[in-house]
Amino acid sequence: MISKFHLCVVAIIALAARVFAAELSFAPLFNDGVVLQCELPVNVWGRADAGAAVTLRIDDRIVARTVADTAGDWRAVLPPHAPGGAHVLAAQSGTSVARVSGVGFGEVWLATGQSNMVQPLKNSEGGEARLALTMPEVRFVKVPQRTGLPIERDFTPEDLAWREFAPPQNQQIAAVAFYFAEQIQRALGRRVGIVQSSYGGTPAQAWTPRWALEEQPSLRHYADAIREGLAAGKSREVWLQAAGALPRWKAALAAWEKSGQSGPRPPNPGPPDPGNPWHAQSPTVLFENMIAPIVPFTTRGVIWYQGEGNAAKPAEYRMLFPALIAAWRQEWGRADWPFLFVQLAAYGARNGDWPGLRAAQAHARDTVAHTGMALAIDCGEETQIHPRAKQPVGERLARLALAQVYGRPEVVARGPRAERAQRTDGRLTVRFAHAAGGLQASDGVLAVPGFEVAGDDGRFRPVSAEIISADELRLGVEREASVTAVRYAWSAWMAPPLTLRNGAGLPAEPFEFTVK
Repeated sequence: MISKFHLCVVAIIALAARVFAAELSFAPLFNDGVVLQCELPVNVWGRADAGAAVTLRIDDRIVARTVADTAGDWRAVLPPHAPGGAHVLAAQSGTSVARVSGVGFGEVWLATGQSNMVQPLKNSEGGEARLALTMPEVRFVKVPQRTGLPIERDFTPEDLAWREFAPPQNQQIAAVAFYFAEQIQRALGRRVGIVQSSYGGTPAQAWTPRWALEEQPSLRHYADAIREGLAAGKSREVWLQAAGALPRWKAALAAWEKSGQSGPRPPNPGPPDPGNPWHAQSPTVLFENMIAPIVPFTTRGVIWYQGEGNAAKPAEYRMLFPALIAAWRQEWGRADWPFLFVQLAAYGARNGDWPGLRAAQAHARDTVAHTGMALAIDCGEETQIHPRAKQPVGERLARLALAQVYGRPEVVARGPRAERAQRTDGRLTVRFAHAAGGLQASDGVLAVPGFEVAGDDGRFRPVSAEIISADELRLGVEREASVTAVRYAWSAWMAPPLTLRNGAGLPAEPFEFTVK
């Protein structure tokens, strides 16, 4: 006979099994309306009971089988699917079933970076007209901005809800990401999904995994800083108080200036502690909070707009940016994952080395495979770090994608790039590559601004320049003058506006090199 004690034990065990069993589910990013990448194997994952068999179906057709590991995590790979559809994706384990409806296959891109990949359509030229549109073929999900280590909670499906581009939710998507998606959708006639994960005022090290920072001796100090911060034993509240010091000071300073500088000037708290795990600028904090939760969601590629937060250290960025790209590719298991990015726009910056940072970005494009760089040098504003001309930037990223990723060689994706400067019959000329349709000036004047030359003293001075052929221009330098170097658009801000471009309307790249 079974005693009451044994019955109680059995009941407790059964209750515990129900409590600790992992409910069958998809990862939060897989919710109704999700866009999955077409024509590629697609990673799908979720939770189930430990050791449970999981079967995946699309519209009642079995497409994959897998088994949950001892922690209850399962992962499967769906076979490539053609674009289109409003499918139902289902996972089944025993009698439990989880479903995702309205699934479409299309072109999916991860849009990430700092504030210029945050600025919404309402802050862009032409944005208000777009906000009135409903575009069912463009969908997006916006990863919530989050800090804090260790991670306190997982995202929910509500956090990562997929949205159709339509009022009023379309006010949330970044303008650059939308204009990119709009152009891709028009060119390919496919649904486009944007996964937006961006945060203003943040440096590249915040988006880089710690292991990648540790691998580079010159970047290891970032990994050490966040490790020391986590070991400091400070409470969440203390770290959050410190993280808010600079915003509070800026608000106090603005109030002080508005009051006619009455009383003492508010003291500057200084730069944030790089070891603060609750500060968005701290190393690896954004990778862990806003990127790791969506790894390895399958996308066609990445579009990235960032660099302002690292403008003070362009030499370091030459190592940091490629390290970030390599780390993300390793995390996703995609060695050839396309990574397209925006070179910094013109801006009247008082701090940092913006020309040097642009050169570091160009260096990444030239040395890291499967990358592309869209120029924004002609889209900037002297007093606004967030220029309103976002449509040209998004469309230039789309040109890169169409030419490099989608195999459309007829699409011109790069602007003129200087190959060399040399003396020809005593005259100094500069020859350009990527001058598709011939060198032009946006104002129709053959004389173009933005060029400087240096002599034996190493000091640069402005010089006139004139287009003389489809791929060459001549600088206004005396035949006998000694010129050791020439550069173009080599300043944070250029006045008058730059006009040199190619026949596709794409601006010439900044450059600086010696004269041979």
